Amino acid sequence: MMIMQPTLHWRPLRREDDTALRHLELACAAADGNPNPIAEAAFLEKVGRGGADADTLCAADADGNLAAWAWVSFDDGFAHERRAYLQGGVRLDLRRKGLGSHLLAWTESRARQVYAAVPDARPLVMRIDVYHENPDAFSFFERRGFHFALAEDELRRDLSQSIPASPLPEGMTFVPWTEENTGEFFRAYQDAFSTRPGFPGWTEEVWRRAFTGGDDFRADLSLLLLDGAEPVGYAVCAVEGEEGWIVQVGVRPAWRRRGLAGALLSETMRRFQREGLRAAMLDVNVNNPRAMSVYRRLGFERLWRCTSHRKTVEASR
Repeated sequence: MMIMQPTLHWRPLRREDDTALRHLELACAAADGNPNPIAEAAFLEKVGRGGADADTLCAADADGNLAAWAWVSFDDGFAHERRAYLQGGVRLDLRRKGLGSHLLAWTESRARQVYAAVPDARPLVMRIDVYHENPDAFSFFERRGFHFALAEDELRRDLSQSIPASPLPEGMTFVPWTEENTGEFFRAYQDAFSTRPGFPGWTEEVWRRAFTGGDDFRADLSLLLLDGAEPVGYAVCAVEGEEGWIVQVGVRPAWRRRGLAGALLSETMRRFQREGLRAAMLDVNVNNPRAMSVYRRLGFERLWRCTSHRKTVEASR
């Protein structure tokens, strides 16, 4: 049985912990090689929305300094699954003393508790998404039953820079997303991604909710590329603040190697520019070097890598 540190007091996080949490987060990020510490900002947003104390846990010493922290956040917006995101960290001098195991066990327990409280046929997917590549952390996740799911690079393109001309072949046109052409977007998605590793085989409803169900989705900036009347490529887009997100982009195999991906991305970025956005953003799976080469050629630069480990809890029947 694990013996916890006797000088530590366990309690929920409080609004006044924001500075201490930020200091602990930055120290953990520096040690782990994490270029994108986001926990404190996410915590402040959570508290600002009235986040439940029951979803947070921290350990503080006798002087009130934070030694460890964790919380669970939930996303119920997907038709095919319910998601719980587990986050946490431990002060460097207290690592390898069982605190991390305690925190992860607590976040799992809390996620399962919330999941069990509402009957639902969807599975619960518990995710640990991190912006570092610490092999000790990955081994720890795997020992706890979390499997490696994917690694994605987040890329940014400065829209103050000129965008190369990418003329379309004769007979091809761009049209924006409408309720009437949603099925054509989905056709292009299925053909473009069906041979990719981990293709989920979603229905149109599930795909649409996953990629267009958020408040930041922009139908007017999402483009379908047509060859005559045939859909050959697409880009689903969103806007967050001053950044335009290319949430998903693809070209059907029969139309590849014609420069159409570059033309689609360039047109999307031009529309972002006209919208007054400062940057174009996208994520690319690290096992997709062909797509990465297209993005690099168009001026996208890597910001950081996100690695996701996951555990699935099937719904009880």
